[in-house]
Amino acid sequence: MKIFSLLLWVACCIFPAYGGYADGLISAGEYEELVDWISGTLIVDGGGANTILAWNSSRVEVRSTTPFLGQPHPSGITDLVLWHDSRLDYYGGETEELVVKMNATAHLYGGRIDGITSSQYTQYDPTKHIFIYAQEDWSWKYENDKIRGITGLWYDGTPFNISFETRWEPEYGPAWKNIEVITPEPATLLLMALGGLLSRRQR
Repeated sequence: MKIFSLLLWVACCIFPAYGGYADGLISAGEYEELVDWISGTLIVDGGGANTILAWNSSRVEVRSTTPFLGQPHPSGITDLVLWHDSRLDYYGGETEELVVKMNATAHLYGGRIDGITSSQYTQYDPTKHIFIYAQEDWSWKYENDKIRGITGLWYDGTPFNISFETRWEPEYGPAWKNIEVITPEPATLLLMALGGLLSRRQR
């Protein structure tokens, strides 16, 4: 029996367990070190990860994460990397760095994203791959007369302040050339405000 227990313990150490996110969900209380997501949709709702890699035509939907708590108890998503034709829909939560590569796309609606790295040839291809859904009074952030970030309010009125990482320039074009800011129609903002008021009254 002792030998069996010892072998089981060694197997658990050698072979990583992917059961935590195999169901397509990282929920509250779950924290993954490395997520290799190859197909289908991965939902993050209340959990976190050190690194999420999205491949092929997979999709990642981030609804919420636990907040960053720092070492030795990290949370949120430290690195979220999109490859191939993958797609991200980001509604809330906290992420340190979002990396968009190849033909991947990111749709950002809310939450905290500290930095964006764009690894796409925007200097040759005008196609946008990063979409930020913001209110009209957004603005670029400048450093030494160069665009190095973006700040403003999401559709729901919460603020964002995102920096652009530059470590792969000039091989890839600057991140701002890869971003399309989508502002809502006034009627959309009015409906969202009414919805917010109604939800508060129901509570």
